[in-house]
Amino acid sequence: MIYVDRSKAAIPKVIKGINSRGDKERKKAIAHYTGKNRNQIFKFSVYRDRSIKEALIELFLDKCAYCESKVSHVYSGDIEHFRPKGKIAEATNPKPGYYWLASDWDNLLFSCRNCNQKLTHQIHGSIDKITKGKMDQFPLSNETHRVRVHDNPNGIQDEERYRLIINPCIENPEDHFEYDTSHAVIKPKMIDGVESIMAKHSIEVYVLQRVPLVLTREKVLISILAQVQRVKEAVLNVNNNLTSDTGIQFYYNEILKRELKILKQFTSPKEEYSAMAKQIVNEFLSNSFNIKKE
Repeated sequence: MIYVDRSKAAIPKVIKGINSRGDKERKKAIAHYTGKNRNQIFKFSVYRDRSIKEALIELFLDKCAYCESKVSHVYSGDIEHFRPKGKIAEATNPKPGYYWLASDWDNLLFSCRNCNQKLTHQIHGSIDKITKGKMDQFPLSNETHRVRVHDNPNGIQDEERYRLIINPCIENPEDHFEYDTSHAVIKPKMIDGVESIMAKHSIEVYVLQRVPLVLTREKVLISILAQVQRVKEAVLNVNNNLTSDTGIQFYYNEILKRELKILKQFTSPKEEYSAMAKQIVNEFLSNSFNIKKE
């Protein structure tokens, strides 16, 4: 998971401003959930507009906001409501959800189905299969502070301090996660001697330790470590030829530059699992070359 700056993408016109389709649907949803038929299902549709998905794909670089897997080459991807619109799994009275945020741009993320939907998974280190996935989950550390109405005076901010899962457009995931470089398993980072509570809940809710994901990350890990070895060999060649003529020195220095460039490409936000790559590459460059972090 990596930080994504929402300001880099324009809000789609369909949900931007008063009298947009999103605004009109929001008003209808408010009327529905404050009226006599509030126990009936309200059908949201505006968030499915193609322009919204296109904007999210561009913003998240065609990667799942949670697990960093590429999405569109496999299927069209999910438009994920960070705060669920229909119901809230943890609430005593699950329905309704955050109905007024169904087409709120800041509440929409791009996700793969394995993170977003409730599916059967096998978790790394376990032989059992369990049903997991974000779906309607939105855990808070104190349920009494959950905002359930659209007209709360302070808006959603009243519950933000109690939120237990990471929003990659608000928190920097690098502050909360780290990777076991033996098996590419994501785990909570220690903060002041204690595991990040937001990381622990996020790993659980988004199922970030599911076996197929770990195995796919591990393939990337192997490629990164192989490239690290190539850089080490290039450095050795440079050091072994410090007294050679300038032509030979230039040759080996150019090889080193090329291998370093290839290594740094793994850390590009466009690449899958770039957060893991940054951890490995930055540590290697810092320890071996005293090169600044990517």
